[in-house]
Parts: sequence; structure tokens; C-alpha cells
Amino acid sequence: MRDRIAFLLSETWASLRRNTMLQIAAVSTACIALVLLGAVGMALYKLDATAHTLPSQFEVEIFLKVSVPRAQSLEMKKMLEAMPEVARVKLVPREQGWEELKKNLKDDVNLADLPNPLPDKLIVAAHQPEQLPLIAERVRKDPRVDEVLDHRNTLEEVLSVARLVRWVGIGAGGLLLFSALVLIYNAVRLTIYSRQREVGVMALVGATLTTIRAPFVLEGMIQGGLGGLVAAGLVLAGAGVLSDMMVRLWPFLKDLPPGLPPVFVLVGLPLLGSLLGGLCAWWAARRFVRIWGEV
Repeated sequence: MRDRIAFLLSETWASLRRNTMLQIAAVSTACIALVLLGAVGMALYKLDATAHTLPSQFEVEIFLKVSVPRAQSLEMKKMLEAMPEVARVKLVPREQGWEELKKNLKDDVNLADLPNPLPDKLIVAAHQPEQLPLIAERVRKDPRVDEVLDHRNTLEEVLSVARLVRWVGIGAGGLLLFSALVLIYNAVRLTIYSRQREVGVMALVGATLTTIRAPFVLEGMIQGGLGGLVAAGLVLAGAGVLSDMMVRLWPFLKDLPPGLPPVFVLVGLPLLGSLLGGLCAWWAARRFVRIWGEV
């Protein structure tokens, strides 16, 4: 068993050293495919993270009647906090709301001499944004409530965009993954064609079909892993430069959620490259490496 493993490794290493141009072509093919996949994956991850955080920023604003005393406002706050759908509730006293309004409008109008017309306000956040309309409907029936703002139409539009981004990401990722498989498969097939004589010699000396095919699979895994390693460096370098450039042009982008952690790219792309390379090499070897009388 040890001799067989040593033979497979030596054959793989010899092939990697002999066919330099084919190895460069195969690694470059894997690199290009994985750069495209990694770049689109990082961009879609950022978009999905942004789309996912937008609904969580929506809240229900509950304006109580002006005649409702503070004790009942606090009682209603506790009632809302007891709902399983509610994540948190914030009470904005009428005095605080009035001071904030005067501060915001101080350049346009002087409200200092006017009596406070505002009621207490409750701001409610849900565990799931989709639950906000349900909370709003329950609260509207309370006689202490004057008005409820749940921003339902805007929330539905944002949720639709979030779902669209996720489905586009799945579709684009699937297409790029298929393209990567095709590119790597063709590179491995060319490698097999260039070594038909070696395959014939190995068959003549009694090598089994598995023994002949195994070096191609190992070679494909190495090619894919090297391509993924180079692709990871290119993707991270390009993402860093592009991110700095975009933040300088549009400063508000720095407030968006962080992108995919670099460790996922550094580890994920080489592993994905090895997996794709080995899978494509196995499929190509199964189709094009044949011994008379065996399949």
C-alpha cells in the first residue's frame, strides 16, 4: 500500500514537472474561474448583508393620546415587551420629544413660547421585520393609541429587494460555478490528451485503471488549489483597492455592513479550487482514460 501511494505521488510530481506549459495553463484557467467566482461572491455577500440589515432598521412608532398619563404609557410599554414578537420597546416622553423638535426646527421657527402639544411615543422593534404589521394591528385597537406608523409599504419593498438580491446571488453563483467546472474540465482533458502515450505504457505494464487515473485526479486537485490560492490573493487585493476608492468617492459607504471576512477567501477559494480540480479531473479521467475491456 505504501509503495502504491509513493508511486502515485511520484507520478503526479513527475507530471507536474514535465508538462510545465500545460500546468501553467491549467492553473491559470482555475485562477481565472475562481477570481470571477470569488469577486462576484464577495460583491453579492456585501449586497445581501446590506439588504438583510435594512429591514431590521424598521420600527413601529406608536403615538399615544395626549390625555394618556405617564403611568399608562409605562404600563403599555410593559405590555408590548411581553409580546413574543417584540424585540425591544423604547418610550420617548412627550417632554423629550418636544425638546428634540424645538432643537430640529430652531433655525426655521421659534417654538420656545408654545405649549407642548406632543404625546408620549413608543418605538417598537420586532425580532423579524415581517412581524411589524402584526404588532401594529394589535396596538391600533388599544383605546390609548392615537396613531400608529408601521411604514408597511416601504418595508414590503425593502423585503422584496432583499429576497431578489439573495436569489440573484444564488443564480449568479451557480452559473459561475458551472463555468469554473467547464474551464477546469477542459484544461484537465488537454492534459490527458497530451499524455496518451504514458497511459498506454502504464496499461501495458499491468497498471490498473484506478492506478492510471489517480495521478490525474491528484494533479487536478493541485492545479485547482494553486489556482485558488492565486485567485484569493488577487480577489483580496482587488477588493481592498476598490473598497478604498469607492469610500473616497462615496463616504456614506463606510457605514454599510462589513464584507466577507478575508480568512474565508484565503481558505475557501483554495479548498474550492482543489475540490473542483479533483472533481473535474476525476470526470475527465473517467471519460478519456480507458483500457481495452475496462470501463
